[in-house]
Amino acid sequence: MESPLTRESSGPAHSPEEYLQQHHELQILFQISSAVQSSPHLEDVLHRSLVAILNTLNLQMGAIYLVKDITVDQWLMELAVHYGFAPTVVNAIQVLSISPEVMSRFGYHKMVHWVPISRLFFSILRERLFEAGINEVICIPLKNQNKVLGLLYVTNEGHLQISPERSEFLTAIGNQLGVAIENARLFESIERARSELEISFDAIQHSIFLVDNQLRVLRINQTSEKVYGKRSELVGRKYSGILYGKDQPPPECPIWACLRGGQPVQREGPHVRWGGYYHYYAFPVLNTDGDVERVVYYEKDITEERKLEHRLQQAERLKALGTLAAGIAHEIRNPLATINFNTQLLQRELPLDIAQQEMLGDVVQQIKKIDRIVHQVLNFAKPRDPQFLPHQVNEIVTYCHDLAKSHLRRTNVTVVFDLGESIPMLVVDFSQISQVIMNLMINAIEAMPEGGTLTVKTRHREDRAAVLLEVTDTGEGILEEDLDRIFDPFFTRKPEGTGLGLSIIRQILENHGALIELDTQIGFGSTFRITFPFSS
Repeated sequence: MESPLTRESSGPAHSPEEYLQQHHELQILFQISSAVQSSPHLEDVLHRSLVAILNTLNLQMGAIYLVKDITVDQWLMELAVHYGFAPTVVNAIQVLSISPEVMSRFGYHKMVHWVPISRLFFSILRERLFEAGINEVICIPLKNQNKVLGLLYVTNEGHLQISPERSEFLTAIGNQLGVAIENARLFESIERARSELEISFDAIQHSIFLVDNQLRVLRINQTSEKVYGKRSELVGRKYSGILYGKDQPPPECPIWACLRGGQPVQREGPHVRWGGYYHYYAFPVLNTDGDVERVVYYEKDITEERKLEHRLQQAERLKALGTLAAGIAHEIRNPLATINFNTQLLQRELPLDIAQQEMLGDVVQQIKKIDRIVHQVLNFAKPRDPQFLPHQVNEIVTYCHDLAKSHLRRTNVTVVFDLGESIPMLVVDFSQISQVIMNLMINAIEAMPEGGTLTVKTRHREDRAAVLLEVTDTGEGILEEDLDRIFDPFFTRKPEGTGLGLSIIRQILENHGALIELDTQIGFGSTFRITFPFSS
């Protein structure tokens, strides 16, 4: 009877050689299975399987190619793993191109092929095998569900040369490796998707928490770690203690509402810990029974967006008020000039006693006040175009201090200058920025009728490519209900004020591309902060 692993038959049907061959077959299949289970990574699986096959069958060399691309004209294969080849040979056999006609031969009835070395594509490989006394190689397709995923090549040499009668066994090896390749690729695709998800999760620039139905934090992203603390100190804790500093969440908590209702929840409002204004979102994660198992919580800081929106709304309101005020001012100015002329004429022409002279004098003074207000309104409605030239902001501050000295002498206010060094030149209108700084200094002085400290500070902010100017007083601060109105035209709490000072300041700064912000605290004072962007 012919031996299943040799070309010449010898011995009885159940000879020791047959038992040895069966043992080898089982050992190879077992080792392939062990390689698949030992590592989910494709390269590890292929390398261990190839080494197991070669060692068990006492073969010298082998290689596994995987399909990289399929076109009408060719199947492009790429070397995945190899064993027993010199580096020069490996470099020469990296890519294998096979025609569709040849690939079609790996059909259901003839899957494994014995190939003479004379038919091998690579000349350097033919020479190497000839030198080693090897005359043929076996090509085994690696298939899964009748789809060829790659080819396994092993040399066929030695006293236990594998005969075509063992095609079924070799086909089983190819099919097992094909399944292993598919599983490893599936695992790698899952790993890649998980990695991409983690990267995307951490790349989101807002805090995200994954919370279970026991109120425990399961996971956070990098932004949450930067905002709330180290990951190791947050994961596993109750989210209510992290977000609210309490053991139980408040009734308005979006996570709590989502856990109870099983529906997405959106909230907005001030942040309990950080202040500012936030959007809060909570999305339920349901299990197969439809119960809420986890909640994805997301909070977004929209403080700056709201400030910008408020500034845009205020700009539109100022524009409308400016247009209206300009029309009214023009209508007032002409009759006011007539009243002023006639009043002064009466003062000169009529014989008046002292009381009458004082009355007409008061009328003239009030007319001048109205005219000054009209002039301010017209400047606000139609300001002159700025004359932009390079200037040093510290020089403008010093100039304004010189102008304000006479005003300061009548007060009990101490002025402190904290002027930064190496501040870049700003391209500004000297007169208009002087007007801004003077108005802010005078407002600060008037906010401290009993005395206090006026601080003017300048800094170069390299991280924001800007110059900062701060004017700080130690007065009573600004009422919260006034914060949204202080830049509105004609809003003032000063008995003699016109309410146009801060409106004109904002208008000038907007024309310069600058931003003005206010920090205030009742009983401690206020800081007006101006940010001038600059170009080097």
